[in-house]
Amino acid sequence: MRPTDLPEIDTTAQNRRTFMQRTGGVSLAAVLGLSKGASAMVDDDGNFESDPYTLGIASGDPLPDSVIIWTRLAPNPLEADGAMPSETFSVEWTVATDEGMSDIVNTGTATAEPDHAHTIHVDADGLEPATEYYYQFACRGETSPIGRTKTAPAAGASVDAFQFGFASCNRWVDGHYTAFGQMAEDELDLIVHLGDYIYEYGIDVSESPREKSLPQEYKKETTDLDTYRLRYGLYKSDPNLRAAHASAPWLVTRDDHEVDNNWAGNVPQDPDKQSTEAFIQRRAAALKAYYEHLPFRMEQKPDDASQKLYRYYEFGDLLDFNVLDTRLYRSDQACDDVFNKVDCAERFEEDRTILGDAQEEWLLENLSATETTWNVLANQLPFATMDFKQGPEEGFRTEQWDGYVPEQNLVKTAFEEDANNPVVITGDFHSHWANTLISAKDGSSEPVGAEFVGTSISSGGNGTDMDDFGRYVVTENDNVEYYNNQRGYVRCTVTPDNWTTEFQVLEYVDEPGAPMRTDATVELTAGQPGIPDDNPLILADSIAVGNGKNGTAELTGRWLETGLSGAAMTVTISDPEIATITGVSVADPFSISETDVASDGASADIRFADVEKNAQSVVGGTDTRLATLDIRGQSAGTADIEVSVERLDDDSGTALVANTELGVIIVGPPPVTGSDEPTDPDGDGHFEDVNGNGRVDYDDIQLLFDNFDDDSVALNKTAYDFNENGKLEYDDIVTLYSEVN
Repeated sequence: MRPTDLPEIDTTAQNRRTFMQRTGGVSLAAVLGLSKGASAMVDDDGNFESDPYTLGIASGDPLPDSVIIWTRLAPNPLEADGAMPSETFSVEWTVATDEGMSDIVNTGTATAEPDHAHTIHVDADGLEPATEYYYQFACRGETSPIGRTKTAPAAGASVDAFQFGFASCNRWVDGHYTAFGQMAEDELDLIVHLGDYIYEYGIDVSESPREKSLPQEYKKETTDLDTYRLRYGLYKSDPNLRAAHASAPWLVTRDDHEVDNNWAGNVPQDPDKQSTEAFIQRRAAALKAYYEHLPFRMEQKPDDASQKLYRYYEFGDLLDFNVLDTRLYRSDQACDDVFNKVDCAERFEEDRTILGDAQEEWLLENLSATETTWNVLANQLPFATMDFKQGPEEGFRTEQWDGYVPEQNLVKTAFEEDANNPVVITGDFHSHWANTLISAKDGSSEPVGAEFVGTSISSGGNGTDMDDFGRYVVTENDNVEYYNNQRGYVRCTVTPDNWTTEFQVLEYVDEPGAPMRTDATVELTAGQPGIPDDNPLILADSIAVGNGKNGTAELTGRWLETGLSGAAMTVTISDPEIATITGVSVADPFSISETDVASDGASADIRFADVEKNAQSVVGGTDTRLATLDIRGQSAGTADIEVSVERLDDDSGTALVANTELGVIIVGPPPVTGSDEPTDPDGDGHFEDVNGNGRVDYDDIQLLFDNFDDDSVALNKTAYDFNENGKLEYDDIVTLYSEVN
């Protein structure tokens, strides 16, 4: 169908940022508003010929009375100078209490200088504690987007709740930054980035799912100031990353790839290919570009090849962050920097350090003097002891804290004797982990804290839920409680009594717009160190099924750490007039099973046993399929799938107490809004008439766009998968638009 007088979609409308964030745009040049081969974009009168804020805005390092706000003038970020002339520019900045920027609380002018890539770092002070603010920049008639930030609570102030997210490892070439877009939507109190903000390797776009062409300069490794600036320009031009920066204040620390893979102090990765003098020059360039592109305070401005990056931030009486630097001061990695070295005596040498003397003293003093409920180490590399060698031998990765055992034990002892509810948050490893930290005392198995390792934003590509590596590492290490090898980030909600960690994962990053899910949730209780044992969880899928059509919903088990020998449970549909159960098939590992579906299809009894022990112990949040429910849609609407567990036994026959999580069935699809059900005018299985008024026009496109995240759409992939790629993404809106235009 082709409607008449279909209006054009306004790409500058209020939802443009979210739309571009979801779709990833058509091309890098289109996202940035650049033409191929663009150079200087300032005219003879000194006015901008295009948007100078292509790298967005950011805020960071929040204190109770101030926050750093940042931007860079760069009409073309794919040029080292940003296509800016070699002259200074005055930039006006404004902070207000409202998003409309009408209630102004502070304003001023900063100077963007060519020697610093026309970046500015403004210490916006005179602010109130624990208060949300908005900020904006203006230069020569061009205004930036408006950013949201938040000051820290006053020292010692009572804080009921604080929510932050942490992330790391955003290698541009490996995939899309969808997770950053979700972090932006969360509007967190704080975002912590734990390193590998860029990667120094040359970029081979032929192997990238981004399918974008880049100038020749990006194909070589970063070694000087221009190439590092180019790399930040590329990374920060991503709309999802810009959105995350504009959504909340950041605390940032680096790992190795901001300079050189696996560097240690004055030692580069390949000393045979790079002299100490050449590496220090390279490091100076890397640190300068790093500071230029992130919202740091003046104290973090590099002094040539040095930068004091470790620092302390406190958020009322609730939690504090010890932001670490485990690169600049460390001894070179032990035993030739191997992944799972057996019998590496060098790991135990007393003079080896990962922190350096001054940072070590600073950290121990902070842990001794702290008065907050939760003490956090924002840290680059896994802290918990982890044996990576399969079999009876123990093998340790010497780049992480296991390569610096005396200092690792020193910090563990401080956790045990001085700290309050210590939690380590960690990047680097491109996978999710939950680890219990064990006492350094000989022979002790007592927990002294917890560590949450966050997966990468994109590094490593799509990944998988569970793989052989994760399975055997969890088996080898009793202190490792959870593993997932997909991309995403970690969201933490902290209260005086509890700390809740949600491991967020994406199904894919090789295309934009992947759905995000919480793969596992871990809850800590104040005063009880370590990762608690979780009760098994039995959960049902949420699905959409057409009216009068059939679908399937999986029944799965999670946190089955001691295996599963058998179970008996009942599954019930809350409203059999909406949907019914027509059949049940039990998963293959369970060699004996019995099912009984009620005559009205409202419920089903399921019993099964694993007499041959085919279903092994399952790690952490990984799902194990128990059964498949055949569901038939009876009428448009929504119903719940409820699970009642009568008995659940582990491999030893011990009865387990299980939690349950219901699923949702949507039949129809039901109305997106109002009372009219969507229709399928051409009978192709897609419901183009979204508002159900009998015609397809711009109103259907707008309605779908405005309600794209609602369950009525999100759980009806088949109805709205207009580009027929098996995914529900914003490109489906584009496809519908092209069909009716």
